[in-house]
Amino acid sequence: MDNVALHVLLAEARASAHELLDVRGPITVSPGHLHDIARAMLNLTDACEGLHHWGLRWMVAAARHRPPGDVH
Repeated sequence: MDNVALHVLLAEARASAHELLDVRGPITVSPGHLHDIARAMLNLTDACEGLHHWGLRWMVAAARHRPPGDVH
């Protein structure tokens, strides 16, 4: 997932969360709405897992790097 796609995903998730927080009265939720919310949550979770995996690979690579002249 590239930076732009992640930014869009996070912006959509934030906007959806703000809309849900603004609800002040009874609401009707259709199965389609619940499906959309579930899909958004799964997409966000997938993105976070991908970023976490990428971050772990980066940290392992950085930990394996030894500066020139480093003695172990």
